[in-house]
Amino acid sequence: LTFDQLFGFFVCQEDDKAALQRWSDAGVSSAICGNHVMRAGKHWATFVCDQSLLAGSLSVGVIRPLPGWEDHRVFRVLEEFHPANPILWEVLRRERTSRWEGDVHFCHFYQSDGRCFYSNWEGDSTESIWDSYNNYEGGIGTLGMLLDLDIGTLSVYRNGQKVGTLKDGLAGVYCWSACFIVRIGGSVTMERGYDVIDA
Repeated sequence: LTFDQLFGFFVCQEDDKAALQRWSDAGVSSAICGNHVMRAGKHWATFVCDQSLLAGSLSVGVIRPLPGWEDHRVFRVLEEFHPANPILWEVLRRERTSRWEGDVHFCHFYQSDGRCFYSNWEGDSTESIWDSYNNYEGGIGTLGMLLDLDIGTLSVYRNGQKVGTLKDGLAGVYCWSACFIVRIGGSVTMERGYDVIDA
């Protein structure tokens, strides 16, 4: 898995393109694993998040495929690119294809506090009050995520065990993504798979 689509200011890939670094204090940055479109079945990913220098928030999750957007001059340099930014929603909806089933067009988990937001890119972003939110220990450095398109769920794992189901009702096609909203810096690394104890 690699972050092949970058949006926003002051974010760069490391050599293997599976790691991102955010090094400045301006605005929002996002990255999408656009070369790996998930269409059916179960998909695991491991995210290693370093917030030691992060004054802000880091989120990871899924988004609809946006092919070619990394070459779109406006969106590549747009300072506030984030899938939860309503300024972009009308343009994002124009990318809809017949493979966009259901109404969950992105779903992101905030590693620092366990909050989860999703949207159909109309109206407002909605917070998902997931089943184990009150037991989540913020600031987990390494977490696993499972997108199960057989049953339409996105779940989060730590220490090899399931923490909870973040959202149901996911359908159609998605890509992994990560977003920074920061004032200093941070980093995230993504890899395919996750070592599960209670699978």
